[in-house]
Amino acid sequence: MQADENIDFSKINWDLVDLAKSEFIYNEALKHHRGIIENNNRINDKALGLLSFTMPVMAALSGYFAISWGTASPPLFAAAVSAGVFLFGIIFFLLLVIIPRGIYQGEGSPSAYFSESYYKRDMRQLLIGNIINLHNSILHDRRIMNQRGLFFRIAVILLASFPAISFTVFILCLRG
Repeated sequence: MQADENIDFSKINWDLVDLAKSEFIYNEALKHHRGIIENNNRINDKALGLLSFTMPVMAALSGYFAISWGTASPPLFAAAVSAGVFLFGIIFFLLLVIIPRGIYQGEGSPSAYFSESYYKRDMRQLLIGNIINLHNSILHDRRIMNQRGLFFRIAVILLASFPAISFTVFILCLRG
């Protein structure tokens, strides 16, 4: 189930949520949250894989520019510039994917439970507090996952299209 962003936890009748229900809800939410974290990690891994491909290509293209400065034919130079622009865009979006962002792990630290009188609450109240915190973590981490997914898709589209567009630029410059 997807977490609804509009949950008003103050309107929930918590008296109807006994210890068994709160444990079930917390465990399900924790599994859901771990899935989001795993998806974030998978997106990062794929982005790193693409980055390890595009960085050497960009370095080779830069080397080509340095070696053939002033001697390359205009069509080849235009195609190389086009490819460079696309590769720069790909690298930019892949870096946006892997830039560290605050992912919440969803579990409380011991210091949080022993601050003030939190530890004096019964187990059901502790679980209810954790459910509310975990809901907020799920929403936050899902937004990060969706952003990373969008940036990754943009990078893949650019990667798939840059050879065809660079070749088209080359052909157009040959004719023009």
